[in-house]
Amino acid sequence: MVVINDIFKYSAISELSNGFKGLAITIFTCIISILFTMLYWILVYGDSMRISYGY
Repeated sequence: MVVINDIFKYSAISELSNGFKGLAITIFTCIISILFTMLYWILVYGDSMRISYGY
């Protein structure tokens, strides 16, 4: 809990209202969870996945 309070106090979101702070933290946690899910898929199914890039 101390870490979260320090983030709220000393980060760039300290000037925002509580609603925007919550929104910023929610968006950040969603992005992190999506990245960890993608990492899991790559580690588990990576040898059988065919990843192609297109233009």
